[in-house]
Amino acid sequence: MLLFDVDQTLVSTGGAGVRALDRAFQKLFSIENAMAGILPHGKTDPGIIREIFNTLPKDSHSVGIPTSFTHILEAYLEFLQDEMDRTTTYLVLPGISQLLADLRGHSQVLLGLATGNVEPGARIKLARGNLNQYFSFGGFGSDFENRAELVRHGVEIGSQLAFARWGRRFQPDEVFVIGDTPLDIAAGKESGVLTVGVATGKYSVADLTDAGATLAISDLEQGRDQFLRTTRIV
Repeated sequence: MLLFDVDQTLVSTGGAGVRALDRAFQKLFSIENAMAGILPHGKTDPGIIREIFNTLPKDSHSVGIPTSFTHILEAYLEFLQDEMDRTTTYLVLPGISQLLADLRGHSQVLLGLATGNVEPGARIKLARGNLNQYFSFGGFGSDFENRAELVRHGVEIGSQLAFARWGRRFQPDEVFVIGDTPLDIAAGKESGVLTVGVATGKYSVADLTDAGATLAISDLEQGRDQFLRTTRIV
């Protein structure tokens, strides 16, 4: 079972998510540049929203942190689609399209997602690259705010699919979380599965190795053979 992160692992959206959250906070709370100073890398959407509220001046949110982020996420998703339609710097990252096409044809591989994006947001980001076709399940920020919990959720769904398809569940050493940040690696390790770090985002191969990745590579084009050997697909 291969569980992929989305942002800077499968695709780069050119900052569409950051701009969409800024627009949502401006619309709902008249707060400009809400994402200023927030580092979103490897975090869940609900966690990022909570962090924004925690870092705002007290007079900016006198009612406190909302008990539900539903209306914020609805506005975010509306603006995210608009930003995705407009961005000129969207990119499917190196090696991804060919790797996914090859893996989908493998009889013993399940492809899923493990991403901090809420599921509709992940689907919007993947749609432009025609990548949703590869991922029928996953763990999302809309399932759990805690990243390790959403990974475990994705693993459980994948294991149920494997049992229905092959009559067996995956063992922990047959599950890999693939991501570009130390938080992806930490969530995989905390969930008891193996991890692959890809240095296509903010963090280097050395950073991901230091975080404890089972394998760390520059990208899934140059590191394709290492990836396939480590995951025992070839």
